Amino acid sequence: MRTSSFWIANYCVPCHAYCRYCLLSSCGKATGVDYKDGKEFARRVIREMKEARPDLACGYYLGYCMDTPDLPDFLSFSREHDAPAAKFLQMNGFAFREDQVLADLMRMIRENGVEMIDLTFYGTEEAHDRFAGRKGDFRFLLRMLDQAGKAGLQVNVSIPLIRENLSQMPELYKTLSAFQLNRRSCFLPHSKGRGRTLPDQRITKQEFEQLPEEIRKTFAKTKHMTEAEWIASGKMAEPAERALTLVLTPDNFGKYSRMSATEILEELEEMDDRYLKEIPSVQELAVRYGNPQNQQLFRIRDLVLGWQQRYIAETGNRIYDMHDETHSFSVHI
Repeated sequence: MRTSSFWIANYCVPCHAYCRYCLLSSCGKATGVDYKDGKEFARRVIREMKEARPDLACGYYLGYCMDTPDLPDFLSFSREHDAPAAKFLQMNGFAFREDQVLADLMRMIRENGVEMIDLTFYGTEEAHDRFAGRKGDFRFLLRMLDQAGKAGLQVNVSIPLIRENLSQMPELYKTLSAFQLNRRSCFLPHSKGRGRTLPDQRITKQEFEQLPEEIRKTFAKTKHMTEAEWIASGKMAEPAERALTLVLTPDNFGKYSRMSATEILEELEEMDDRYLKEIPSVQELAVRYGNPQNQQLFRIRDLVLGWQQRYIAETGNRIYDMHDETHSFSVHI
């Protein structure tokens, strides 16, 4: 399988929310390494990779959140390496702030080259706060929208569609219409991290089609079909490319600091190759776990991921799950 990109992730910033589908199963504390140590490590690895593999996209990013006093420095580093965060910033999970402090924050990121921010709404106020795991999150995001507009930032609002929030969409869209938004994007939640606990919340094709057109036309452009349609389609090809990510931790940082960028990449590729050998093919998984009657909607990647998770669980969880983003991982494309 061809490797198309190599990323370094440092989960060095705690998130102040506790979202029910958190990709990283955020625990309210940092699990990465010191920000400056991580940045200098990334600088060295990116430099080496540009020399050894100029064809490979390579970069560095932070988690669980972007709420750090090092944010101006991180944005400068991102500009230095032409990384996506230089212009686009995901801003969920920030600590609550008074309006003036929030205004200063938005102005700072705009002055540092960010053009667009993204905020995620999970429903109307009560439902959103419950999903985000903290009271007041909904109103805080609205204040962030307001201050972002005043600072001249473009804003994208992301909205995961789940069964329990579908009826709230018209009211939520009406609330958001009071703000200057550049884009609204609806999507179906993943099943990574705590997202694995929400399989019954995945919507059906019929439920999606009953949504108002205004909402349906903002739905993600990635191809979605029901599980039944995917199985019948014969279009479930094996992935051809992968994006690899090294997640830095206090336990592995010393080891990787002594390795060259090429050695690190080779180790991650070997880990992913081993995973691919241990996991059955997409077609085999479909025969074993596929439900040809299921009308729930999926991206093919999420559908196959669910089957792979079931296989790993049934075989005693002995397989290192390369799609678990709480540690070093791969995304198959």
